[in-house]
Amino acid sequence: MARIKIIFPALALLLSGCSRIWVPEKVENRVGELVTQSVLLQMPVHTDPAWQKYIEDMGRKIAAVSERPGYHYRYYVVESSTVNAFAVPDGSIFITTGLLKFIGQDQLALAGVLAHETGHIARRHGAETLQSQLGYGLLSLIVFGFENSAAKQAGNMTSRIMGLGYGREMELEADICAVRYLARLGYSPDSSLKFLRSILTLEKGQRDITIEKYLRSHPPTTERIQYVENYISRYLPKPQER
Repeated sequence: MARIKIIFPALALLLSGCSRIWVPEKVENRVGELVTQSVLLQMPVHTDPAWQKYIEDMGRKIAAVSERPGYHYRYYVVESSTVNAFAVPDGSIFITTGLLKFIGQDQLALAGVLAHETGHIARRHGAETLQSQLGYGLLSLIVFGFENSAAKQAGNMTSRIMGLGYGREMELEADICAVRYLARLGYSPDSSLKFLRSILTLEKGQRDITIEKYLRSHPPTTERIQYVENYISRYLPKPQER
């Protein structure tokens, strides 16, 4: 509880803009393209066009109300029994067939996942990760030999995104982005909690090995739920009573 109170004002401040990130978009894009290629080699695209279209239609609506609506978002349903979803800096968002099976036909749960991943791209978490890994050494890489080093950085980022996520602060920030985007689309403020509460139910019961990677790459589910609930109660208007 104390940790959440300490970090909350800082994350609220971060949501006001991306000025802390100085990595050029061309670097973000190039590394992201290589990450996407790597992911697609490991996870083939799902062959059902209906699911692909559904994800694309919903994703584009969410992206349109994000802080970065003009970015080139792409959506992939990929074959994997693991429950997972992740975003790549070039605008690619991946949803596994394992995650679709886990949530079934629950539109709100899927919208929450897509909004969370869109938040990673809109807030440039991939660029921020590159920046933190390389520091100002990235400047010489950009000036003198970006292409020679891009593949290595892409490999590092592929492992991090798929296995470790973007780190606690960025994951919590993406959770808040999900609340804001879905509210702008007319969903109830707590819609983004649907998926998180489903995970929590599973955690309290018998753990499923297919969800372990997702749990490892995100903060504790109870912390995420509490953080979102605190944000909703503080910053979103309560529905008018009739």
